[in-house]
Formats: sequence, structure tokens, C-alpha cells
Amino acid sequence: MSDSPLADVSEKFKHVCALAEARYGVDMSKVRLSFDLKGRVAGWASRKAGVYGVRLNRDMITRGDPKALKDMIEDTVPHELAHIVCYMNPKLGHNHDYGWQSVCRALGGTGKRTHDVETVRGKGVTYEYTSSHGHKIRIGERHHQRIQRGETIPLRKGKGSLYKGCAFSIVGVNGKTLATPIVKQAVSLTPPAHVVSPDPVQRVRVVFDNSIRPVMKKPEGFELTVTPTTSFAPGQSKASISRSIMLAGYKRGESYEQIISAMIAANGYDRQLARATFKANAPKVGIPSSFYQ
Repeated sequence: MSDSPLADVSEKFKHVCALAEARYGVDMSKVRLSFDLKGRVAGWASRKAGVYGVRLNRDMITRGDPKALKDMIEDTVPHELAHIVCYMNPKLGHNHDYGWQSVCRALGGTGKRTHDVETVRGKGVTYEYTSSHGHKIRIGERHHQRIQRGETIPLRKGKGSLYKGCAFSIVGVNGKTLATPIVKQAVSLTPPAHVVSPDPVQRVRVVFDNSIRPVMKKPEGFELTVTPTTSFAPGQSKASISRSIMLAGYKRGESYEQIISAMIAANGYDRQLARATFKANAPKVGIPSSFYQ
């Protein structure tokens, strides 16, 4: 293994391409590899006008998660290249049928259709909640806002529900996992004893459907690797949370824009409100006006 995860994945890609050529007699030199995929999909194989490509999720490779990197190298690369082989020779298989599974396993993959590695959404903020039964659940901005307005979201398979009193963390922004999540502790609220829903299963399908598109845009100048590692007390106001982020960021030498972006991610502010909050609270935490003017 090299010091670069991307180099390790590239080497695996070359190895599996060579294996595919030797076993199936296809020309894998036509296949282009890129690392521009975001969101919850680990890999994507494509074919268009005789051009073949494999796109891989850069965040899953580079975020420092050994399990995610291992899954990418050992299973995602063979998975996507098995699709390419079947594109080149459709007699071998289609989609995720038995023929494709056979090719995938021959190239070193598991033959599974999906991965089970935690991901973050390609757009907006990704939140990780601890449900009323202690399970970790990741959701997007729209459903986070529903919960914070007081709605309760039921979960399947005995995982409880998500409600305003649950602890949660901000774990990713725009397809990139935060180096250190922004943690908010649970509020002292009694969990709902029963959730009234005419069709809770259908409701959860909507919550976790891949068509969900969080509406929050990436703040300009956002730096993922220097996110404040502040933990917030139950019931703490947004102004108090902002002051904690401001002081922690200022002491660590972060820029004004980095702190503003962290305030936006933590509190759901727009940029104008974040700037106004910073200006109003800077004197209270000892940040000089020369820092932000």
C-alpha cells in the first residue's frame, strides 16, 4: 500500500483491468477512471458512444476511513469493472443479474448490488442523529428542519424514531465528510410514546429515497478540515452556539470566512445572518473588530 489512497485504488483498477482482459478478451484500455463522484453512491460505470468510464467516490477514498477504503478497493472497483466487461460483451450479463455476479466474483468482488459504508450527501449538509432507540441515522437538511420544527419521523426495523430531543452531529457538507463532526447533545425532551402515522413504512421510504435533494448550498470559503470541535449543551441558543464556534475558531487561528461557514452549518443561518451574528457577538467573546472588518 502506498501513502496515497487514490494511488492504491488506481493500482487496483489497473490490476482488475488486466485480469478482465486475460479472462474475457476485452480491451480495457478504453476505460477511463475518475474520482469525481459525490453523495451516497460508491461507484458508477458508464458507456456512451463507445467511450467507457468508471467514476468513484473521492470522499469515501480520502476521508481516512479504513473500512470505506477497503470496501472501495476490494469490492467497488471489481463491481464497476464487471459492468464494463458486460457492456463490452453483453452475452456475459446485464445489470446485476446472475451473469454479472459471476463476472464480478471472477474479478475479485463479492457480487453484492450495494455497499454498506456510511456516506454523506453530495449536496448540502448531512446530519447524523441518534434515534430514540440509540441507532445512528443520517439525514439531509430538509428532514433535519422538519425535526427541528417539532415533527417526529418514525423508523423501520425497531430503530425507534427521530424527534427534536435527539442528539445529532453535522458530519458532512456537499459530499465531503467533516474531519471532526460538529456535535449537538440531546435536549431533555420526552421521546414520543407513539407516532400516529397512517403508513409509517411509506413515510420512511420518502425520508430515505435517493431523490431527496437538500436545499442548503455550500458556503463560500468553507474549509472542512478545520471545523470547530465544539459540543453544545442541551437547549443552548443559536447565539450561544455561534459564540462558542467564534471563540474556538478564533483561538485556533481560523479565518473569518471559515468561522462564518461553520456558523452557517451549525445553525442553518444564511450568510447575511451569520455575518450579522458574528458582528454583534464578537465584542462579547473578545474578538477585535480588525479581525472581521
